Amino acid sequence: MLMLYATDRPVDAYLLKALREAGHVVDATRRPADGLEMAAGGGYQALVLDGSAPSADRVRRYAGAAPDALLLVIAPGGEDGGGEGARAAMLNAGADACFARPFDFIEIEARLEALERLVRRASPAPETPAVEIIVAERAVRLRGRRIALSPREFNLMTHLASHAGQVISLESLCARAWGDGPEPRPDLARRCLAGLRRKLDAAGAVGALRAVAGHGYRFQPERPDGS
Repeated sequence: MLMLYATDRPVDAYLLKALREAGHVVDATRRPADGLEMAAGGGYQALVLDGSAPSADRVRRYAGAAPDALLLVIAPGGEDGGGEGARAAMLNAGADACFARPFDFIEIEARLEALERLVRRASPAPETPAVEIIVAERAVRLRGRRIALSPREFNLMTHLASHAGQVISLESLCARAWGDGPEPRPDLARRCLAGLRRKLDAAGAVGALRAVAGHGYRFQPERPDGS
């Protein structure tokens, strides 16, 4: 995890070393103003705010500078900053976790992992494109499944995929598959399209490629019901 450690007190060498040994990449600063600037533009996944006298206002400013980062606050022990009321104020100000000294690093790392799991669960899973053209392999990936194609099938597929949902004439598909080569015969083009359709059906995309009588062919990777 990419982290920023910001403090206005002497750097806690033990904590910094423990975070790095746990596999985190950690930048550190002892200047609060620099820390805010770094938090806003550094792309950090987590901020560790270690203050001699942390305040809700400072926590609020750090939380606002990097709203997508996990924010952990290390507070002094005792009533000076580590009392339950003070820690509650920092949590209400935007901290995701607050630890009072003396702390156990194992607990800090466990809390980081737990917070990271919550973020992953709350984030929507990345959508897999319905059709992915793999030019280098002359193949397509349809709904996650790779389909190897002949050169002419690949040319037809890229043309159909770039006009998904539209009816493409046989003449246009012939020109795409044969290019500037010999004049294509419609029966050969239909045979090539039939082979492409069989491969798509075998990959689970039954009906994705259809002939539209008298007009041409239509490729629709997603059915109207969204399945």
